[in-house]
Amino acid sequence: MCLLLIAYRQHPRFPLLILANRDEFYGRETAAAHPWPDHRLTAGRDLEAGGTWLGVAAGGRVAAVTNMREPQVSEPENVLSRGEIPVHFLDSDRTPTTFARDIPGERYRGFNALLFDARLLADGAATPLVCAGNRHRPFAMTPGVHGISNGAPDAPWPKVTHGCAALAALVTTLPTSLDHTSFVAPALQLLSDQRRAPADQLPDTGVGGPLESALSPIFVRIAAGDPAGGPLARGYGTRASSLVAVNTVGDVQFWEQTYTDGRVSGPPRYFHIPPN
Repeated sequence: MCLLLIAYRQHPRFPLLILANRDEFYGRETAAAHPWPDHRLTAGRDLEAGGTWLGVAAGGRVAAVTNMREPQVSEPENVLSRGEIPVHFLDSDRTPTTFARDIPGERYRGFNALLFDARLLADGAATPLVCAGNRHRPFAMTPGVHGISNGAPDAPWPKVTHGCAALAALVTTLPTSLDHTSFVAPALQLLSDQRRAPADQLPDTGVGGPLESALSPIFVRIAAGDPAGGPLARGYGTRASSLVAVNTVGDVQFWEQTYTDGRVSGPPRYFHIPPN
């Protein structure tokens, strides 16, 4: 997952709205979103490492992870897959705060993890939404519109700032009941933006200008053999767009649109997970 756009407590009916793109090699084996028979969650599945990038579970629980773009940082000894973090959280009944505190961050490459539990919304002293990571201390996310890509949370990368602005505008138009016209279509259109950022706005993560540019759109598409792709020139880009809406009683709606080589693959999948 390479982009999370989060509207937290910005709508009277939906305290959590997430729009997300997962970027990955086109050739990496992946299963589309489905209820996992061996776990308590609904999510897409990385068939190579076994984890997920974003998932949901009953009780209004949501978890997602993005990696940090750190080409100069060596891999930890006995490294674990970051995709297991959402799985472990959704399989548990732990609060976001306690779960985040006990993640063995030294065993993972750089990551940000978003952890949400709607059951805590009514408790004014609780922390329903936490951003965990191993390049910063876990922290409670404040009400507002936030973005996380492959850097620090809310780092002003163009895709983050543009995506947050577009999500903020979308939230103002949403009714109290979401459907394809009011939410799914405009949200997927937002996530399909392939405009590259100007060179003077690109972050410097150590991968070089051409690849920074290729990775700068909200929707990434690097064709196989593209010279700008560098180590990603086997074919890399947005494989899935995910939409999550959690209402005030913990009812979860989850849509996933998948892509093959950067092109839409079938209609969006839809899942409804009641509070209990």
